[in-house]
Amino acid sequence: MNNLKNIREIYGITQDEIAKAINVNRATISNWENQEDRKASNSSLEKLSLFYGIGPEFFYEEELNDTVRQMLVNNAKRQKEIEKDSNREHAKAEDFHNLFSSLTFDKAIQQYMTATKLLLATADEGSLEKLETALKINKKVGARLESIVNIRKTENANNEETLSDLIDSLFSEN
Repeated sequence: MNNLKNIREIYGITQDEIAKAINVNRATISNWENQEDRKASNSSLEKLSLFYGIGPEFFYEEELNDTVRQMLVNNAKRQKEIEKDSNREHAKAEDFHNLFSSLTFDKAIQQYMTATKLLLATADEGSLEKLETALKINKKVGARLESIVNIRKTENANNEETLSDLIDSLFSEN
């Protein structure tokens, strides 16, 4: 199942716009949408997930239900309002392009670690319901990271130091 084209069309964005947003070329988007053997990488799926405001499981794994369709419509509508109100100073595709052009893994992990520590530092102020939600989010993020690590380990089974090895060493040092 491949929902990428359907999601893009529901959102009301062109291949050129989404390609610019996540820093790939339009042909890559076309390949992902039209060729069963060409799928977006995990990092690209996460970028698309951030852009559209839905989980990455909806791109290839799960059917689009009415709730997800409505989320896409609402997210697109809100984005168009933001762009209009800001006289296009906040064009989503351009903002995402700028973000992903300047963000490195090292910067992202530093921000992640800081945010995680801030969450823990303020946990006493959180309601049990919000703490449980934060825990669920953390588990889902952890599962996604574990999946990426496992894929990278499989791809690099020739015993070279992999990205996942470096990530493992980063976390074991703390």
